[in-house]
Amino acid sequence: MNDSLLHSLCESRHRKLIVAIVTTLLALLVLLPVTDDYFDKRESRRTLTEDLDRARDTEKLLPAFERRVVAMEENVAVLKAQTVSEESISQYRTKLLELIQSAGCQMRRLDVEAPTRQPWIKGEDPMQTIAAAGTKRKTSFQLERHNINMSIDGDMTSIHSLLDLLDKDKTIAYPRRLHLHSNRGRSTDATLDMELWLFALVR
Repeated sequence: MNDSLLHSLCESRHRKLIVAIVTTLLALLVLLPVTDDYFDKRESRRTLTEDLDRARDTEKLLPAFERRVVAMEENVAVLKAQTVSEESISQYRTKLLELIQSAGCQMRRLDVEAPTRQPWIKGEDPMQTIAAAGTKRKTSFQLERHNINMSIDGDMTSIHSLLDLLDKDKTIAYPRRLHLHSNRGRSTDATLDMELWLFALVR
C-alpha cells in the first residue's frame, strides 16, 4: 500500500509541489523547537542584562547610601547622648550636683522620682502627661520621663549662673516649674525650687 502511494506521488504532476510542502512541514517540525529555544534564551539574556544593569546602578548608589547611614547613626548617637534614661539618671544627677557647685550654689534637696512610661506616638507632644487615644501613629518606642525636684540656695548671681549653665547644657531637660523666693534672716539671698523633666525613648 505504501509502495502504491509512493508510486502515485512520483507519477503525479504535482509531485514537486507535494515534495516542497512535505519538506517545509518537516523543516518547521525541526525548526520550531529550535526557534522557541532561541527566543527563550534571548529573553533570559535580556532579563539577566537588566538585572546586571540594576546591580551596577545599585553599586554606584551604595557609597552615598552608606554615607547617609553613617550620618544617621551619628545623629542618633548625638540625640541619645542628650537624653536621660533609667540607665543614665545617676550620671545626670552627678552632673547636676557638679553644675550647682560650679555656680556657687548649695543643694538643699534633690529628689529623683521613679520614671513614668507611655507609648510614644509619632508627632505627639512629650509635655502631655496622658497618651493620646488611638493606635494609628503608634511606634515601637515608649516615652520615658524622669522628674527631678530640687531646692537650691544661693545669692542671685550664683542662681543666675546656675540657670545659665543649665540652659547651655545639651541634655534634653524641660523646666516644668521654677519658683524663686528670698531668704530673710538666712545666710543666702534666695532659694530656687525647680522641677525638671528629663526624657528618653526606650523599647
